[in-house]
Amino acid sequence: MFEYIRRLITLIIPLGLIVGTFWYVYVGAQSVWKVLIGINPELAVAAIAAATTLFASTITVMLGRYYERKKEIEAHFRAEKIKIYDEFLEQLFKTFENGGETASDGMVQFLRQWQRKLVLWGGNDVLSTYFRWMNQLKTTTPDAQTILLMDEFFRALRADIGQSSTGLSKGAFANLILRHGDFFMTEAKKNPKITLTQLSVLEKQRFSDEA
Repeated sequence: MFEYIRRLITLIIPLGLIVGTFWYVYVGAQSVWKVLIGINPELAVAAIAAATTLFASTITVMLGRYYERKKEIEAHFRAEKIKIYDEFLEQLFKTFENGGETASDGMVQFLRQWQRKLVLWGGNDVLSTYFRWMNQLKTTTPDAQTILLMDEFFRALRADIGQSSTGLSKGAFANLILRHGDFFMTEAKKNPKITLTQLSVLEKQRFSDEA
């Protein structure tokens, strides 16, 4: 939300400056027109036509350069964000692949370094969802809410680089780290506070019976 407001402001300010410039030019042109029309009507028409063409061409070039430069900056920021976010996801998935064995050393050490980059490059929604997720991890036993907060963080990462998560149900990213993502969502709806340990027990009962 804050990121959207910031982008809206950055769009409104240049447009306001352009409108203000047009207004002052219009007022000035009216004064010049009155003077020229009193001297030579034909000269007045030719002068206004030439001035209008020149002004329109100048504004068009200035706007083109402004938005071109703005797109270059946004593309640079997006490329840097993708690189930084990918570093995190690579380390996170590596931790899950190792069964969480590196969580107490490698991941912690990595986060100490990576969070400095997040402060500089992370969007507002990315930071807020990350803080909620980390606070949940630090204060409670990993449970369904921990996974759902991770899901929100992943969505914020995607949104910050221009990717939409429309069509992906809440908790969909659990499928990337849990063996049975759909089963997790079913049990989480029954018990929003179910811990991952309890979920593991239920998974063994459910899928061992099917085997």
